[in-house]
Amino acid sequence: MTSTTQRCGGHITLLFTVDKSNALMRSQGSKGAGFSIHHGVEATGQMRRRPPSTEPRMSGIVPDPRTGTSHPSPSEVSVCDINGEHIENVDIYLDFIQACHDATLLRDDESIRLDVTLECPRSQGFGMSAAGLIATGRVIHALTGRGRLVQYLKIAHRIERAYGAGLGDVLGASVGGVELRLSPGAPGWPGQAVSFAADAPVLLAWNPLEQRHTSTYIDDPVWQRSITAAGEACVDVLSADDWTPNQWPSLLLQSRTFATDSGMLEEEQRARIFNSVLHGVQHGGWQSSMAVRLCMLGSSVAVLPRNIEHEVDLNALEGLAAMIREQGFACLITSISPLNHLD
Repeated sequence: MTSTTQRCGGHITLLFTVDKSNALMRSQGSKGAGFSIHHGVEATGQMRRRPPSTEPRMSGIVPDPRTGTSHPSPSEVSVCDINGEHIENVDIYLDFIQACHDATLLRDDESIRLDVTLECPRSQGFGMSAAGLIATGRVIHALTGRGRLVQYLKIAHRIERAYGAGLGDVLGASVGGVELRLSPGAPGWPGQAVSFAADAPVLLAWNPLEQRHTSTYIDDPVWQRSITAAGEACVDVLSADDWTPNQWPSLLLQSRTFATDSGMLEEEQRARIFNSVLHGVQHGGWQSSMAVRLCMLGSSVAVLPRNIEHEVDLNALEGLAAMIREQGFACLITSISPLNHLD
């Protein structure tokens, strides 16, 4: 039995479209913009193989295999959330492992024992399901050496869509940094994204009593229309110029515009945390260096630097975090992750 530990950071979308019209899940997804973070998912996996047959040979004849011995023990998955509590429903991981079997990335005599730890809350717009699947793919790739990493990313995107989870999280996380998703779909093809590096701290804040599953919005025709109309307009603006750190002020402007035009900021619970954190920034006198933006699609916000080349003072972020916690919200300080490569 061999073992490996792999990681994948979370992903936060600031603006997006909903593209679900294509029957092929690899072509579903979203255009949009966002960034990847260091905090995410850590997965430790062990490979188990069925031992070779010890059936005796008789005069060179190998007897038929015994029934029930053609497959290894089923794969097992254990997932702990940010609070250290076990999550009962792990079907999304088991389906990913089965998809790897179907793609012959895992052999019939192999199974996986997987232990997953989430470093961010679920259903808050931090891309935990995508990060978990990508980390699992990295575990299987490290254990077997089979295939290319992009194959595992494509499977992760398809499983995400099957569960109505993230639209563009896998594509965004596949490139890392600060990304612009130009074409919807799975990484490699047909999904297309560009990104630039930004080493900047980020404060994430969320309401632990409020969760928003992505399907609540992307499966609702009214939300689909308002989100896509607002997202398309913002992507058109951002894609008009080369995607470089010089686009950071435009990203901040377009993400604010998207939150308003899509109707996301009109929801009471989402507006509550946004206004509470914004008040904290203003109270601390940090409005010239910090920008508050909604994370799509949770009851959560990200506090970002207004100037990507000038880091926000970590002491100031700690002070803001203390104010946020006093309001009954949860938060953590992370940072934008480095760029990734598909292979």
